[in-house]
Amino acid sequence: MKVKDEVLSVIDALKKAGFTPVDAVFEGAIGVKEDTTLAFMDKLNDNNMASGVIRVIYSAGGTDQVRFVEIPVGQPQEGQAQQ
Repeated sequence: MKVKDEVLSVIDALKKAGFTPVDAVFEGAIGVKEDTTLAFMDKLNDNNMASGVIRVIYSAGGTDQVRFVEIPVGQPQEGQAQQ
């Protein structure tokens, strides 16, 4: 499954479960909620040019109840594979 499809599936599942997706970011540096940015992330992933996680950030009811789901992208960096 492509990263874009997985992220959009997680966002849809959260919505169906009654949560409110707020954003999706790659290591907190790039907002990747947009389709075009997710397609770019797929290109980076396909070429082994990205390593990290995409965090889908959502609210679980109130504004003070923020949660996230992490989706791994790319290959683990050296030292992370053992964790």
